[in-house]
Amino acid sequence: MTRSNVQGVTALLRREYQLSRRSASFWAVAALGSVLGIWRGSSPGTLAAAAAHQTSQIVLLGVGVMAILLAGSAAARDRRRATEEFVLVKPMGTAPVLVAIRFAASILSLLTVAAIMLVATAAAQTTLAGTPVRAGPYVAALHRCLFPLAVATALGYSLTSLFGTQLAAGVAAVYWVAVPLARPHTPVVLDLTLSQHWPQCALLCCALVALTASLHARALRSGRHTGQWVGGVSLLLLGATALAVLGALRSGDDALVDPDPVLAAIASQAIADDDPAPGFWLRDTRGNLVGLSDFDGRPVLLAFWGPASLEATRLLPSLDAVAGRYADAGLCVLAVGLDRDPAAIAPFAGEVRGDVIVLWDCGRHFGDGLEWSDSPLTVAYDVRAVPTVFVLDRQRRIVATLTEQAALERLESVVEQLVGAR
Repeated sequence: MTRSNVQGVTALLRREYQLSRRSASFWAVAALGSVLGIWRGSSPGTLAAAAAHQTSQIVLLGVGVMAILLAGSAAARDRRRATEEFVLVKPMGTAPVLVAIRFAASILSLLTVAAIMLVATAAAQTTLAGTPVRAGPYVAALHRCLFPLAVATALGYSLTSLFGTQLAAGVAAVYWVAVPLARPHTPVVLDLTLSQHWPQCALLCCALVALTASLHARALRSGRHTGQWVGGVSLLLLGATALAVLGALRSGDDALVDPDPVLAAIASQAIADDDPAPGFWLRDTRGNLVGLSDFDGRPVLLAFWGPASLEATRLLPSLDAVAGRYADAGLCVLAVGLDRDPAAIAPFAGEVRGDVIVLWDCGRHFGDGLEWSDSPLTVAYDVRAVPTVFVLDRQRRIVATLTEQAALERLESVVEQLVGAR
């Protein structure tokens, strides 16, 4: 591609992005999202990672639905005005290039909305919540929104272009909301908002963009040859997406699809008097496998929390303080984060020092009662709500269970009694 072509493509991308920012819907979504972000980040004591997570969830669902509907509306408008007009009014470029530019500009505008919401949340978090701002969680939250918003835009535009009706985008919007809300009853692979599905999302997005470009090129008498090879590329990408999805299904990460006897064995454990606490193996935020048996002979605080619960996230600073104070006494603090998405857990590791080991339990559809988990480990420990803290002695027996806020305030005194009993 020549320098003039690069300049032309850049100019088109800038023009499309500016047009999207001038629309009333852009500022309406940004304003409403900012208000919601301020609301979620203003609660006293809210950590930066918690505020960023709360806002990113609003972006993934709310802005994601808007992306599908707005992209579907744009596709219907282009169809009414005829594809020839869509392509020929541009100063340069073929249909595939122009469609790709249109998608890129739409995604950039949506990321701008997400960035505005996160900035508003950060301002509320530092001024109203009274906690220090850390840029890392907010950058991670914006990155976490990239692939889902790209797929949402591609779904809305491509489905409307393919079926010739905005109803297709409406069906995609319903799917986008219904699957996360029905997580305990649907396979994990269907949830496109999870970061572990980013490879599949990237392939699917590219396939849908190529499919749309092929449809536009075929509608032009002079672009039929282009439409054929771009259509072939879209089919290859769809095939690669299907293979990636099948690989995810065969990975054993979802008990609804592939039951795991090890997970069933973990769930079959139970808390009993004078018996060791149920064992487990979980990944920490660096991917290392951690087992409860690794800390035999040491007192342990086992805390269950979830990023979806602001009250649970406020427990982390208390755990951090206790871990630092009693590290010389051999105390080990394990903070088990309950969420389907590892990207939701990782930013919280920065809120604590190395004395607290943050673990990720993604859940495997065992048990009921925790909308963010349903994991075999919470079944074994009979965790009904978060935060819940189990105090284990050196023989790994449970000597105290703290759940209510009043009980959690006794955390340090309980630990003092535990480490003092040598």
